[in-house]
Amino acid sequence: MDNISLAGFDEIEVTSAAPAHAEALISAIHSYGGHARLVSQPTDAKICLLTEGLASLSLTERSFAALEALRKCRTGIHACLLGLDASSHLDAIGGEAGLCRSFRIEKPEARTFAFSLEECANLEIFAYHVLAALLLPDGDYTLRNDAIWQDAFSQNLKPPAGTIELPYSPVWLISGGARGVTSDCAMELARRTGGTFLLLGRSDLTEWPDWLPADADLKSLRGSLARNATRPGMPQKPAEIDRLARKLLAGAEILSTLNAIESTGAKARYIQADIGDQAGLQEILASIMNDEGAITGIVHGAGVLSDGRVDDLSLQDFQTVFAPKVEGFETLLSCLDASNLKHIAVFSSASAVFGNEGQANYAAANMWLNNVSELLAASLPDTQVKSFCWGPWHGGMVDDTLARMFAERGIGLISRSEGARIFSDQLLLSPHEQVRFVIGDEWGAQ
Repeated sequence: MDNISLAGFDEIEVTSAAPAHAEALISAIHSYGGHARLVSQPTDAKICLLTEGLASLSLTERSFAALEALRKCRTGIHACLLGLDASSHLDAIGGEAGLCRSFRIEKPEARTFAFSLEECANLEIFAYHVLAALLLPDGDYTLRNDAIWQDAFSQNLKPPAGTIELPYSPVWLISGGARGVTSDCAMELARRTGGTFLLLGRSDLTEWPDWLPADADLKSLRGSLARNATRPGMPQKPAEIDRLARKLLAGAEILSTLNAIESTGAKARYIQADIGDQAGLQEILASIMNDEGAITGIVHGAGVLSDGRVDDLSLQDFQTVFAPKVEGFETLLSCLDASNLKHIAVFSSASAVFGNEGQANYAAANMWLNNVSELLAASLPDTQVKSFCWGPWHGGMVDDTLARMFAERGIGLISRSEGARIFSDQLLLSPHEQVRFVIGDEWGAQ
């Protein structure tokens, strides 16, 4: 290892969340001429290495602990949050870079950065790489055995050209695929590849009453239901009426998606299931694969928001977001034979790459998806693995209020048709080594 010197550095605090890593860091700091002390949380030092991202906790708890450590750093402290972005164990991987980027947007005065490392059994080597990165200019860094990297974005990435005909009849498993923008991607895939589409969701298929006119507007539908509240079995209270209206609209959207997929000649089935219930999903999928054959492709589009500023986010806010994004994807992978998978696509977010105000938890979860996608691509050379870091879509999680906010900030929205086209182009046609895509409205013009 090259010699580095910490002589003249201010005292460095190292948090004790990951004891073995913390002790290795302190020992290395001393050996390279620096001064260090172990602390349970940041205090008054000018430099602090935060080991919360390496702690022996669940990913959700670890990410929240990392945020709490960042919140305790006083203004002006140089804080480096350590975490793994490459490991043989999915639950050891984190999304610290997305967390830090969102934190800096909300607190621009903060000198808070992420050091993302690969798993290393030799803690002396681990400590050396961290201290080498500490000597570099402020920034988020990816630390590897051969080099230290910063993210750089290609200016030459173009949508791939051509068509593809799969030499087999694919069986696609799509979480969140019956509704929203994921359904548009499922329909476009059906046009491109045919095959069988298994759409996973939690909504039930509430039957539309024969006497109720078709209506796609929530407010109007609530009014119709309220005017018919005297009918037998109809809800009376406003909250119950709203709940029924939403169930009816969800069921109608699911049926519309199924019909649209089948109109292409593909087969479509809706599966009501909780992707957080591993045992239950395992049983359901085993039965379905007995009927339909092995699943050859996953599209993980499930996700929810639980936004809040970094000073206000709670552990529950992290759990709400991580449950479908992180735990759901882990569950899907655990239920399937990876050797049968030819395509894996995950819906990530541009918030993981750039950060986003009010979405530190969401950015961290999506950065985890990005990191895991890179791992899967490296371990599955015959599988197309793609992580789509979407900007805002016109639809999906963007309501009219958010759309106006984006317009005021000069941020265009990705149309649902163009988003679906981009998704299918990249998943089916892009090179194997291109794993992550940052996609904004400008792609729609190409």
